[in-house]
Amino acid sequence: MNPTNFRFDVFISYRQRDSDKTWVHQTLWPALEKNGLQVFIDIRDFRLGAPLVLEMARAVEQSRYTLAVLTPAYLESNFTELENVLAEHLGLEKSERRLLALMRESCKPRLGMRARLWLDMTDDRQFDSNIQRLVTTIKQPPDL
Repeated sequence: MNPTNFRFDVFISYRQRDSDKTWVHQTLWPALEKNGLQVFIDIRDFRLGAPLVLEMARAVEQSRYTLAVLTPAYLESNFTELENVLAEHLGLEKSERRLLALMRESCKPRLGMRARLWLDMTDDRQFDSNIQRLVTTIKQPPDL
């Protein structure tokens, strides 16, 4: 699949709690866009009045990747679980790797997430090198 067939490069799946939301909005999202990526983010791209679950599905389908920002709060949310399950399922249907994960805070995700190689972003001193690795990955096609 040609990587340009997607409207967005990445959909950020994160928990709407203060520390998670602050880091995503002030650090991750701007860094991804600064590196030329088209980011699908809920607060800007979910359509007002639309059913939330349908907006989640649209985000997953229109984005090359779904990026799960793993924290203990993320793992407590049924909504974030739905977002990453949708991405996993779509990946299975299309034989593509559509779900990426980064570990923002130490936690133990479910088995399906633990079976993936995720990016460790728990140490802010390594942010610049990690963001470059993430951007390089997101720019690649989601082939298995």
